[in-house]
Amino acid sequence: MHLKSKKLTATKGRSKSDSGQRITLRKLAEHLGLSRTTISTILNDVPEATRFPEETRRRVAESAKKLGYRPNYFARSLGRKRSYLIGVIAPDLGNGYEAALLSGFERRLLNTGYTCFISNHFWSPPLLERHVVTLCDRGAEGLLLIDSTPSESPGIPTVTICTDRSPKWSTRVSIDNAFGIWEAINHLAGLGHREIAFIKGPEGNGDTEDRWSAVLATCKKLGVRVDPRLTVQLERLDRHAEEGRIAAQKLLRSGKRFTSLVAYNDISALSAMTALREAGHKVPEDVSVMGFDDIEFASIACPPLTTIRQPLHEMGATAAELLLRKFANDESVRNICVRPELVVRSSTCPPSLARRRTEARVQEPSLTKCS
Repeated sequence: MHLKSKKLTATKGRSKSDSGQRITLRKLAEHLGLSRTTISTILNDVPEATRFPEETRRRVAESAKKLGYRPNYFARSLGRKRSYLIGVIAPDLGNGYEAALLSGFERRLLNTGYTCFISNHFWSPPLLERHVVTLCDRGAEGLLLIDSTPSESPGIPTVTICTDRSPKWSTRVSIDNAFGIWEAINHLAGLGHREIAFIKGPEGNGDTEDRWSAVLATCKKLGVRVDPRLTVQLERLDRHAEEGRIAAQKLLRSGKRFTSLVAYNDISALSAMTALREAGHKVPEDVSVMGFDDIEFASIACPPLTTIRQPLHEMGATAAELLLRKFANDESVRNICVRPELVVRSSTCPPSLARRRTEARVQEPSLTKCS
């Protein structure tokens, strides 16, 4: 079929869409001399499209591509009664923990046809509630909530990660905090540390109480005293990096000696290491430091951080898999608890080794210049 409409003829190799003008289904139908229903059926590749000759289907597809036609997404969604949208809500996807979860989540959704709409609520409960309502109103088929628990059910399939509770209306992917904390403190105790300082997570964070309960239980079992003077809490939810630095400074000002530090997460551990160095302490010679998460920056820190590795990409992928199964009405979907692992790097060492290094520096004879 010849192109009859001059308005739709590409100029100098450019389609009309290149100039910013949208090609509508009506104009494409006029150009091809076919009905809009016929074109829509063919482009949406529904089963009924096979009743049209292969040449017609090829001509429709080639013309749509050449002229830059894109189907109206919302109109198509209404026709299919599906949106293929998933809402993702988190406090702040700018940090390594949540970004790694999202990466694994989106990779699992590749080639499934689903698209993510992402919203940050920056620890504001009203903003969290608003995001939930907005995403549901705009047709989201499901939600991934990272460290975010709205006050009531969104009414659509939902998976949560790092929440302080597991509502009946959601499916939860969580980490075995008790096992991770045991691995962390047992590692330090095995090195000979007994004077251990702790940076507790902020109130309102999904893992704070779970990890702190695990700290108390583990220390009791190992015979390690938890000294209140060596326990500080991150205050603000939105700035773990700065809070970790402040927490380490508080520990140093307490005047209470400690040979190791267990931080709530990697971000607070890394910033605590900075504060220790600024105060003239060496890591790990003076203070061993332990993190939790194993974000990307942990392995390239100076020194590389010993930490508890959460399989963040895998947890994100698992969350996506659970949502897909919920969409398919799979009644076997259950909460999943993932076991972390200890990753030993250079930020921890035995306190006896640290003392020997210090003594060696003190006792080393000074060199006098020969005349």
